[in-house]
Parts: sequence; C-alpha cells; structure tokens
Amino acid sequence: MGVPVSFLLAVVQETYRVVVDSALFLLVGFVLAGVLHELVDVARVAHALGARNLRSILVATLVGAPLPLCSCGVLPAAVALRRKGASREATVAFLISTPETGADSVLLTYGLFGPLLAVVRPLAAIVTSVVAGLLSLLSPPSPPDLPVLGDAPAGAGRGEGEGAGGGLRGRVERIGRYAFVTMMDELAFWLASAFLLTGILAALLPAGFFLRFLPSPIVGMVLMALIGIPTYVCASASTPLAAALVAKGLSPGAALVFMLTGPATNASTIAVVARLFGRRFLLVYLGAIFGVAIAAGLALDAVLGAGIVPRPAVASAEATGLFALVKLASAFVLLVALFLSLKRRGVREGIEELRGHGRALAELVASIPFGRVPRRALAWTAAAAAVLLAGWSSILVVRPGEAGVVRTFGRVTASRLPPGLHLVPPYPIGRAEVVAVDRVRAVSVGFRLRPDEAASKGAALASGTFVPGRSMRLAEEAQLVTGDENVIEVAGIVTYRVADPARFLFGVDRVEAALRDLARSFLVEEAGTMPIDAIYSAERGTAERAVLARLAACPSLPEMGVRVEDVRLLYVHAPDEVHTAFRDVASASEDGKTLRNKALVAAEGELGAARSDAARTVAEAESARMESVDTARGDAAAFVPLAREVRAAPAVSRFRLRVETLERSLAGVPKVIRPAGRKAGSLELWIVPPATGPGGAPAAGASAAGPGAPPLSGISGLSGLSRLLDPIPAPVEEPVPEPAPTPQEPNDR
Repeated sequence: MGVPVSFLLAVVQETYRVVVDSALFLLVGFVLAGVLHELVDVARVAHALGARNLRSILVATLVGAPLPLCSCGVLPAAVALRRKGASREATVAFLISTPETGADSVLLTYGLFGPLLAVVRPLAAIVTSVVAGLLSLLSPPSPPDLPVLGDAPAGAGRGEGEGAGGGLRGRVERIGRYAFVTMMDELAFWLASAFLLTGILAALLPAGFFLRFLPSPIVGMVLMALIGIPTYVCASASTPLAAALVAKGLSPGAALVFMLTGPATNASTIAVVARLFGRRFLLVYLGAIFGVAIAAGLALDAVLGAGIVPRPAVASAEATGLFALVKLASAFVLLVALFLSLKRRGVREGIEELRGHGRALAELVASIPFGRVPRRALAWTAAAAAVLLAGWSSILVVRPGEAGVVRTFGRVTASRLPPGLHLVPPYPIGRAEVVAVDRVRAVSVGFRLRPDEAASKGAALASGTFVPGRSMRLAEEAQLVTGDENVIEVAGIVTYRVADPARFLFGVDRVEAALRDLARSFLVEEAGTMPIDAIYSAERGTAERAVLARLAACPSLPEMGVRVEDVRLLYVHAPDEVHTAFRDVASASEDGKTLRNKALVAAEGELGAARSDAARTVAEAESARMESVDTARGDAAAFVPLAREVRAAPAVSRFRLRVETLERSLAGVPKVIRPAGRKAGSLELWIVPPATGPGGAPAAGASAAGPGAPPLSGISGLSGLSRLLDPIPAPVEEPVPEPAPTPQEPNDR
C-alpha cells in the first residue's frame, strides 16, 4: 500500500510553512555568524581562560554564547582551547554555551516562538554553562581516561592570516564566504533534514498528541532530555522540530529542554568530554545540563500558566504586502543556498557523519562497565526507583476549579474527585488525571486560529473577537446556503464547560471536533430557514439562540460530558467576491432603519411637547378656577358677619358708613361728633370751616383744617361750626335673623 497523496501534500505544506517562517531569521543569523567569525578569534581569548576561577568561566560563557558553531564545529574549537591552556572549567563552559545558543538560533527562536523563548533560551544556556563550570570547579581534577583528540582543523576559528588584509571589501567577502559557504555547508544537511522531519511530524501526529499521551509536563521534559542524548541536532535545526512538537501539544517547557539538551549532549560531545576530562566528569557535565534545562522548563511552564503565551513574532498568516514578498524572497534564497550547498558536498558526508555519531554512541555505551556494578546495588536502586515512582504517582493534587478522575486497571473508579489532596492507586495499577471543570472552553466554527495562537485559544475565543489577520477562515466550513438560496460565510464560536470529567476524557474521541460538527449542522439548518438579509443584519441573534437551544437539547452532549454555555456568530458576511455589493445593501438597510428611528424619535418628541403644553394649560386653568372660588368664598365669609352687624344696629351702621365716607372724602378737615339734644343716643357731626381774612387768606389765629389746626377744647366755646349731619336717633334693638347658609362649591376633583 502506497503513501496517501493527502499525507504527502500535508508534508509539503507543513515543510513549506516552516521554511517560509524560518528563512528570513536564518539568513540574518548566518550574516551575524559571519560577522562574529570575522571579529572573534578563538586563539586570542585562550590566554584569558587558563585560570580555574569564576572569571574564566564567565569569559568562556560570554565568548561562546554568540559564536556560530554547531554541535560538531564546537568540538575542535574546545580541543584547541584546551591545548592552548584553557582550564577545564572554561572549556566545559565554552563547550555548553556555544552549541546551545547562537545568533542564528536565537533569531530563529524569535521567529518561531516569539520574544519570550528568544530571551529564555540563551539565558538558560548561559546559566547551564556557568553551573557546569562551578560544579567542575568544586569537583577534584581527574586525568583523562583516553588520549586527547588530534589537532583541531583550521576551520575551528579564524585562522592565522585568514583575517589579515583585504580591507573592508575583503572582510565583506570573508563574511559572505563563511556565512553562505562554510557555515551553510556545515549545516545544510541538518537544516534540510530538520525541515523535512518537521513537516513529517506536523502531518503525521494528530492535534493534541502529547497532551493525550504525555499529560504530565515533567514526564515530557524527562523524555525530551533522554531523546536529546543520542540525537545529533544543532541549535538551529532543533528549533523547527521543537515548534512542530509544541504545535502537537508538547509543553513549551519540554520543548525548551529538547532545544537545550539536544545540541549539547549528543554522542560525539559526550565522547569528547570523556576523553578530555575522564568518564567520572560526565556525571557532572550531564547533571548540570539536565538539571538546569528541566528547571528552566518548569519555570517557563509556570510563567505560561500565569497567562503569558509564546507566539511567533511574525507568521505567514499575518504577512501581507511588502513583508510577505520579503519572506517569500528569503525562503527562495535559503532554498537556493541549501540546494547549492548540498550539490557541492552532497548528502554522503552528512550520512557518514550521522553514522559516526551512531558509532560514538555505541562505543560510549559499550565502554560503560555495567558488569562491575554489584547486583545488590542494582536491586536496591531499582527498588528505590519503584518506591519513588509509586509514591509520586499515588498522590493526586486537585486544585480549585478542577475535578479528579481515577482509573484502576483501566476502569474509572472515581469520576469527580473534589479539590484537595487524594491518595490513588499507584502507577501502573492506577492512573489519575485532573480536568478543569470551571474553565470556559471554546470551539471555533468556520475558522481556525493559527497554530501559534492555539495556546491562547480559550481566552481569545471566549472574548468574542474575530481578528481576520490572526485567524484563518475555512471556506468549505464557513459557507452556508440561506433560505433564499444565497451563499453566506459564517464564523462563530461555541463556548462550553466540562459537565462530566470521565465522559469528557473517555466518552467521545476528539470532543471539540464532534461539538464543532454538531454546531455547524444546526447552523446549516437554521440558515436554510432565513433569507440572507435577515441573518446578515437583524436575525443574527435569533439564529444564535436557536442553535444554542438545539445544542442544549441534543442527546449527544451528555455522552461528550460537556455543557454548552453560549453560541456567538462573530463573522457573518457574504463571500469575498460579492461582499462589497452586500455591504452596500446592508448599509442602505441600516440607513433606512436609522431614518425611521429618527422619525419615530422626532414624532415622540413632538407628541411629548404637545402633551406637556396641554397638561400645563389644564393645570393653569384649574389653578385660576380654584383661586376665583377661594376669593369668592373669602369675600362671602367676610360679608356675613358685616351683614349680621348691620341687621343688629341699622342706624349705627348707617351713621358709621356716613362717617367713613366723609372721612375718606374730607380727610384733611377737622370734624366733631357731639350729642344731639337731650335724647340719649342722638349724635351730630360738625365740621370746622377754615377762617378767611382779606383776600380769602386764612385769618391769623384761626383754626385751619389740617394737621396744624389747634385742638378744640369744647363745643360750647366754638363759633362758626356747621352742622353736617342731622341728629341720629338712638338705635332700636331688632331681632337678628339667622344668615342663610353659604352654598358650597362642588368638589371638582
């Protein structure tokens, strides 16, 4: 049975993608490597590395970190340093920091993983070399078990006379020759193999492979460290391999362990270390590399667990315009350089070099004296390892928001352990897993996030944002047929939580894919019942609620162990070919709705103003009516006692009225009231006219009308008084009739 064509196409696609994403950074790294090779001479720094102290370790680390030497190129350089007097500590630091990092590998890490790993990787390499140097400084010196290797080849560093003369043009030529001839010839076979192996792994391994088979990050780190020992891979070639493994579910910390241990612990490097410093020193060398690498991996996973996600600085899905052309041109240049290098040297040397590493590994394994180890020691070691493994695997820590699932001999014995510390059957009798039940998960329909965005998928999708530059629409999944036989593209998300952890883990394979298919099938049915204008504009929410209701009632969801929380349609547009026309139609529809809404607002405003004016007029009329009624009631209430008094004493009332009238009309004239005759109760009113002299002027000493007139002492002594009123008879007491009741105003309320 031949290889499926779809698999070959997937391999070509994934290989092309990693080449496009890596080419620009690799070319820049090769140029920087040529510059460093031209400026740095290994022989000149050898005299500074002879002392056994921290300074020589730091100098060797900082000198070796940026040097463009791969795993095999660093060996002759380290031998040369050792022969020229470098101490064991400086040589070990140089031997670790140089292959683990470099200008090209750092730039490639930045391109494939982003700035976080581009900083962590060289820092971890520097810490590893310093720790190994310090451990070497603390351990006693031991003579080498095997003779030292032969002389280093001339390409180990910038040789004598190679960097002399030529001026600027000669330097540029040497930089280009070293970068794209010498270094390219050295790495072409391994880069091409890494690219091809990355494409094969990306196409072969299913999504979430390592999450399924390596659920524990520490197990993945130990496995990557063990894989890195026999594997010969340079720092640049290990980067795309690690990126492919991360895309398939490997934790970034385990990928960092592989990128740190692979270049520094291959069989040839271990053999050189054994020959230079003895087999006993190998434990120090490997312990420093593995310890720091695993510690760095754990720290990186802890940081990523706090919410920082590694993502490529620039990826092919985001490249547009001029930068896309630059990336494609860089990929073309890199492929041409690889082809020319392989044409010059062929693949036979690479294959022979790979066989040489295999033979070195076999010799190293054969040289280990397994027969000298006592059987009792082996038994005690195996027993201790079994006890540690049983103790470590029998403790399950369930954090808040999680639930534990325990299997014993493959059967689920506990499906929802609460948060806390639990004792479970040890491995291999039992196996325990934890599932985040409170976390909101999301599955995309009609689009996919780029592989570098997959780690932040839950937060990005649950936020309800669709960024076309960071997402890839799938036309075959996003295009739907509406009820009026039009085609529309719909991209949405379905958010859900884990309801049954055991069924979620073991009930249905690939829960996300099954939930996506269910959601799309319901969405297809709902879109088929609506016209395109409705789902394009006003009925989007109706479609979301209908799909959510159908998903919630679907009997397949309990089998998956999930509970759907929400359905959102993030992108509802016509296909790109007719998107502009549909956008104009939608804009016109929205403009019409806007005008209608404005007219309704204006009508409501006018009606409200009219209602307020009418209410104000009615209130003012009611206020005037109540004021008139109250005034009339007050006047009537004041007239009733006056009428009663008039009826009681009519004569006195008439006299009083006459007096009050005269008082108002003759306010400035003196008036006198006196008894009239001898009849009791009779009164007379007299006024005093002013005396006039010649010419009509008032006489001197006469009584004048007004405030200045002299007081009258009595009536008997006055002359010229005029009687104004007739005597008023004494009032006769008459019965006072009761006043008629005042009519009450009706209550107008």
